[in-house]
Amino acid sequence: MRTELSAETKQTYQVVALLATVFVVAIHYQSAAPISASLEAASTNQLVQEFLIGGVARFAVPMFAFAAGFFYFRSDDGSLGCYLRKIRQRCRSVLLPYLVFGGFATAIWLVSRLADGKSIGEMSTLNLLATWLLRPPAEQLWFLRDLMVLIIAAPVIRQIVRLPSSAGLWGVGLLWLSHYQPFPLVHGWYLLHTETLFFFCVGCEANQHSEALDRLGRLSTPTVLGFVIVWIDLIIARIMLRPDFDCWYTTDYSVESLLLHKASILCGCFSIWMVAWKLRHPALVRLSGAAFFVYLIHEFPLRAVLERIIGTMLDKGVWFWVLAPGVTAGCFAAAMLMNRFTPRVIALVTGGRTPDSAIKLTGAEVRRPVYSVDPSSSAATTR
Repeated sequence: MRTELSAETKQTYQVVALLATVFVVAIHYQSAAPISASLEAASTNQLVQEFLIGGVARFAVPMFAFAAGFFYFRSDDGSLGCYLRKIRQRCRSVLLPYLVFGGFATAIWLVSRLADGKSIGEMSTLNLLATWLLRPPAEQLWFLRDLMVLIIAAPVIRQIVRLPSSAGLWGVGLLWLSHYQPFPLVHGWYLLHTETLFFFCVGCEANQHSEALDRLGRLSTPTVLGFVIVWIDLIIARIMLRPDFDCWYTTDYSVESLLLHKASILCGCFSIWMVAWKLRHPALVRLSGAAFFVYLIHEFPLRAVLERIIGTMLDKGVWFWVLAPGVTAGCFAAAMLMNRFTPRVIALVTGGRTPDSAIKLTGAEVRRPVYSVDPSSSAATTR
């Protein structure tokens, strides 16, 4: 039976989105990783980046997908009218930002190719449209594409999750656990990733047990610390077993390292929820409203420009330690400034997700008018 979400739960969702976005930026600015299955061959820098990016950061996509499924189905009554209304809402809050920033990235990509003297003669109009609509140069946008597919397929997903004895959910969970990708490649990206599908389904199911989110958050600090320690141990064990682990459109892993990786993700999701519950603060909740804007702008073309600049000054291996914190701080600062001076612009390009709307979602008062916001995708991620 569904119960009303507490203010604490809503605030925790916002803090999770903030933390996940910070780690999404880190993922895209990774500059060193182990290149051998031998632990002894890896440098300290490679191992630390692998721990943070290949381990800790991997809670981000599951938690975003979980939140998307949770909030979508929370207000879904299964009717055609509700479905069509939600499609319209997501076209504004998900599809519009995807098209705007995907189009911008594609345009910059074309200009940069021309500036470098590269030919674009082989690029037909159809190919350019496919690049923009199906795989824009801003790689982080894959999640928004997945999200739109999930929204379109939501009625089917609802039926899968509602199968007796949770058979459908278990089936999708096994697909995720085995890392099997049954969906076809569409312009180089899977039509739908099993990770986003599984956690979207989990979010759907969680609506029947939403009070458990409060119980998790209220666990004692020693219990939370225990979860975090287990999470860290699982990541370290996977790194020791396979430091060059990679499952992003490749199979550089063993069965044992894959299972450890999946276990660390599950433990990380529980851990980050409990940690975020403890970190709830109005300042963080407000800052979380800038997370989606940061997600949209942090990658291409910004990364390409910064790497060209810093590449003349620093060794590539240490780029991460300069660029990741710098880009994170800079993008959040830009979002807060836009929220202060051009609130309508940032509301438009992010589908209504702003610092003011984040405060409003959790029941706090704001002084300036806010714009409608879709809580199912308060932020998004990539790999």
